[in-house]
Amino acid sequence: MKRIVGLVTIMLIVAFILTGCSHSGSTSQGAVKNNPVAIEFWHIHGGVHGEVIKRLAEEFNKKQDKVRVTPVFIDGNYEGIIEKLQAKAATRQLPALTEVGFSYTSYVQENMPIVPLQALIDRDNVDLTDFYPTMLGLSRGKDGKLYSLPFAVSTPVVYYNKQMFQEAGLDAENPPKTFAELRTAAAKLTRGDQKGVYFDYAITGNWIFQAMVETMGGQMIADDGKKVMFDQAPGVSALQYWSDLVADQSMPVIDSKQAMQSFTSGKLGMFISTIMYLPQLQKDSKFTVATTAFPVDGVHQRRVPAGGNSLFILKTTPEKEQAAWEFVKFLTSKEGYGMMAKGMGYMSSRKSVVDDEQMLGKYLREENPPANTTYLQVDDMVKWYNFPGKSGTRIYKIAQDAIQATLTQQKTAEQALRDAATEANKLLN
Repeated sequence: MKRIVGLVTIMLIVAFILTGCSHSGSTSQGAVKNNPVAIEFWHIHGGVHGEVIKRLAEEFNKKQDKVRVTPVFIDGNYEGIIEKLQAKAATRQLPALTEVGFSYTSYVQENMPIVPLQALIDRDNVDLTDFYPTMLGLSRGKDGKLYSLPFAVSTPVVYYNKQMFQEAGLDAENPPKTFAELRTAAAKLTRGDQKGVYFDYAITGNWIFQAMVETMGGQMIADDGKKVMFDQAPGVSALQYWSDLVADQSMPVIDSKQAMQSFTSGKLGMFISTIMYLPQLQKDSKFTVATTAFPVDGVHQRRVPAGGNSLFILKTTPEKEQAAWEFVKFLTSKEGYGMMAKGMGYMSSRKSVVDDEQMLGKYLREENPPANTTYLQVDDMVKWYNFPGKSGTRIYKIAQDAIQATLTQQKTAEQALRDAATEANKLLN
């Protein structure tokens, strides 16, 4: 009898232990199962824009419990992103998701371990008919397939100070439309410590210079990608135009940040740069900030390179790649684009967001008309040129150095661009 009781006791103890282990195991598995996938989202936005990125991540994180997104600010603009990606790719420590400037999309497609989005789009039957075709095209490869999706898109616009216009005897409701009209207005706005205009030539990737060159009928590089063409007549005319503005004291030789400060303090009549600066300029200015379209030469059609960035998923783990895709779908949804466009000043790539009265419709038409100017240039939008190969960042710098040398009167526009083209073509070949 005692043996039976002893055996029963042992069996009960074993059963208790096994039951405990079973519960312990299921709890552990449940914790793993319910543990969200953590991913990083690299971006270039500080200040007001950075706060919007943070809110987008927080909103997405609140909506579901499978993914947790942490935004990571990368210093150095789009070049900073590329340099950081290059360094992390070597150590296989890439983020799951990153912004890539449109000037570097081809480089990333060809040189980084990415997850092409076309397969995911097809798998999930994502409807793309709501996207502006010109904006969606910014994220396509040479084969026509989508390797990424456009996120924050911009075009260059003319910001101007209505009060300064009126004081200079200019019609604030009829701003300059051509380069000739703009130069005349700039001269009238220039007096004392006030300057007339600043073309944001110092912005990343020769962006404003490309807008000038293409609007004057030229192009940055030959169609076959074997030689640059910014040294041809349209490029020389564009740079000479800037040089003339500097020579007659209408345009200062400063950087983008200094130009923004001059504009918001009422010392600069016109500031020509990306529409994404609008929220910051309005916040910092004590006057009414107005906008108008990028000027034309009266002969050629306006052609403005699309600024901003595309969303790229990088190869990490299947779980992180899927998590990144879920966040991409949120960022490119009506809600995501609406939050981004209204908060950051960039453009929505979805037409429905622009048309929806509750999202951007009323906002653009009544609440903040200066933000609508960029949408008037959608049909004028062209790709921000990607120099082929791995020397893109160096060629951008070569061209930028030529611009700087001209504006500081070290070289003529023709000589500076000719020298730059010679150096750039060596890298291309």
